[in-house]
Amino acid sequence: MDKIFKLSTKEQMLVQFIMIAWALVVLVPFASAVLNALKPNVGAVFRDPFGLPDPVTWGNFAKAWVNANFGRYFANSAIIALSSVTLVTFASSTTAFVLARMPFKGSTAIFICFMIGVIIPIRLALAPLFDTVRALGLLDTLWSVIFVQAASMMPVAVFILVSFFKNISKEIEEAAVMDGAMPFTVYWKIMLPLIRPALATIALLTFVQAWNEYFLPLIFIQSEELYPLTMGLNQFNRQFAIQWHMMFAAILIMMAPTMIAFILASKQFISGLTQGGVKE
Repeated sequence: MDKIFKLSTKEQMLVQFIMIAWALVVLVPFASAVLNALKPNVGAVFRDPFGLPDPVTWGNFAKAWVNANFGRYFANSAIIALSSVTLVTFASSTTAFVLARMPFKGSTAIFICFMIGVIIPIRLALAPLFDTVRALGLLDTLWSVIFVQAASMMPVAVFILVSFFKNISKEIEEAAVMDGAMPFTVYWKIMLPLIRPALATIALLTFVQAWNEYFLPLIFIQSEELYPLTMGLNQFNRQFAIQWHMMFAAILIMMAPTMIAFILASKQFISGLTQGGVKE
């Protein structure tokens, strides 16, 4: 297969330099966090921030988990993230299926509304959102964050999935209809398996966004027992502000699920990003 872009030697060196520099920008702080999280005390952190821990203290992670009540915060974040992923993947896939495969009068206008949602940040509608959440009696509940988080990801998810659904051959759908398949059967048993890379992309993006969200819980949640990890980490910072080895351990605990999710779904994620614009 011919290369789309043919780079000269100097251009290749420039690209490689930029990629290596960017990798260092990402990896150096992460490596520093890992090293400092394993140091026995804050003195060791200040003496040599980039030095190897001596001795290696794995107990910092257990202390951070217990002392900061991370178990409860972790569970709240998991509920928010997994519920958001479920809502977004199901709602966006059904919406995109109808818009792409069953167009009707007004479907284009609905799609344009979703595209406007991609452009306009949901935080600009915070005041009416807060009033709506309070009117529904969802204030100071995990559902307030779940619904708003899912709504904020819907426009991007619909945009990605509509592109995927339009690229699926119509003959596949027509053959299923001729065999007596109902629309939901076509969607569930035929279309969804064909767009798994796109669903993985949406699920991963939604999970990362929901897991790392700080602003929405700050606005909608007041009870400490409902705090997610982002707000729990802020509480932990107030308690252990000067104990940097503990802070680094807590940060790594929070980072672990998103890193694991990306590693597990990386192949599908990259496939989902690259296949949406390719016409079969």
